[in-house]
Amino acid sequence: MKASMFLAATGAALAVASPIRVPLDKRAMETDWVVEVVTVTVTAGQEPAGVFYEVPTSTTSVEVVEPTVVPQEKTQSLPKKKPQPEAPAPVITTVVVPQPSAEPQPEPEPQPETTTAAPEPAPEPETTTAEPEPTTAPAPEEPSTDSYEGVMLKQHNVHRSNHSAPALSWDSTLAGYAKTIAEGCVFAHDMNQGSGGYGQNLASWGTTDSMDGLKNKMAASAVTEQWYNGEVNAWTFYGMDNPPSNSPLTAWGHFTQVVWKSTTKVGCYTASCPAGTVLQYPSLYTVCNYDPPGNYGGEYADNVLKPLGMATTNV
Repeated sequence: MKASMFLAATGAALAVASPIRVPLDKRAMETDWVVEVVTVTVTAGQEPAGVFYEVPTSTTSVEVVEPTVVPQEKTQSLPKKKPQPEAPAPVITTVVVPQPSAEPQPEPEPQPETTTAAPEPAPEPETTTAEPEPTTAPAPEEPSTDSYEGVMLKQHNVHRSNHSAPALSWDSTLAGYAKTIAEGCVFAHDMNQGSGGYGQNLASWGTTDSMDGLKNKMAASAVTEQWYNGEVNAWTFYGMDNPPSNSPLTAWGHFTQVVWKSTTKVGCYTASCPAGTVLQYPSLYTVCNYDPPGNYGGEYADNVLKPLGMATTNV
């Protein structure tokens, strides 16, 4: 708060006549000046309603002194009385107190912007449906090596391994087709059983003696002695997509089917046939079906591979 204003004015006036030898009435005049000081207080932020100053009031007091009469020697006209000087006008001094300028308020420091990240939606729980594990059909049990099926698989696979071909598995469906054909006792290819599309080898053996107990042996002999050992030396076309056109299939076709690399399944059957049907005397007739079939033109180089030189097998 600031406050400062004062008014000071003083003054005095005295009228005195020149000394006159003639005794005159003596009068003394005294003027008192009364000065009133007004102090105005201004509060910051408030507009002053205004400053008023009262004109000083002039108070004059006159003291009258009884004259002393002195005999005059001669009468003399009194000079004109000089006019009494007028009281000086009151001096008014106006002190303007400047309104205190409001100090600039410091600008508030910018508040750091607070960014509230919207909460991310909670991820929906993933629903995992466990896929059922693929059920693998149990691998068919390998037939006993003493059984017909075991004997036939062994005779095929021993030769296939010598030509770097995977082992075959037994197929009951193919064996069923082979049974139907063999029991028909007609020595001829028949691949009309079922939907077809399989390969086939045929073999027969006959005798006038008893054939009891010779079924497995004669079936194994058909694979090893007739189809493999009887034709392996006729095939000299390893690495060729097709054999020469003048080379007959009957010379090596059973051998190439036995070792055909892409074949995976086999099913066989050996039937007893009476004389005069397959042969002119009683015989054992063996039929084997293969899937996929072999002896496809253009695929010999990839499916009939050179032998590894394993020992020859005989029955």
